[in-house]
Amino acid sequence: MLVSQLASRYAQAIFELASEKQVLDAVERELAMVANALNENKDLAALLYHPQVPAEVKRDTVMKLFGSELTEYVRNFLFLLFDRRRETALQAIIMEFRTLANQARNILEAEVTSAMPLAADQEKGLAAKLSAVTGKNVVLKTAVDKGILGGIIVKIGDKLIDGSVKRQLKVLQSALLKTEVTKIGVTN
Repeated sequence: MLVSQLASRYAQAIFELASEKQVLDAVERELAMVANALNENKDLAALLYHPQVPAEVKRDTVMKLFGSELTEYVRNFLFLLFDRRRETALQAIIMEFRTLANQARNILEAEVTSAMPLAADQEKGLAAKLSAVTGKNVVLKTAVDKGILGGIIVKIGDKLIDGSVKRQLKVLQSALLKTEVTKIGVTN
């Protein structure tokens, strides 16, 4: 089974359980905490993802690290993944879960890249404009990339709006290269 299909099925299962038990926010927060721990601690990721490490060792590790910080739902979900040897899909499951949770809350994430950090009022204004266009509550995830020279790049869902100076210069360069240069007023 492909990881994306697997992630989708497991994410749907934990999402439905969290929704039914009315603990969606807590489950999302805890899954994000686990994802952050795996991203920040490569030794932990190596241990939990290693196929030769017994599920019991993985369960004990999770209990020692997170203990009472995890609800029974997230803890049992992780244990289920370990028992079924599906832990390598955990990051994909968490991403898919977040997508489902955002859909349920009518939230759309937009990735915004700018050459310089945006001011708070710029972020607020951009989020408001994007919310008006999409009809959803837009949450911005901002990043800075001086390589775009100026302007912004917005990725929202499967759409990309590239308003960077770098792109505009490329378009101009392309147009100039296609333009035929003629001699004006020069005689032989």
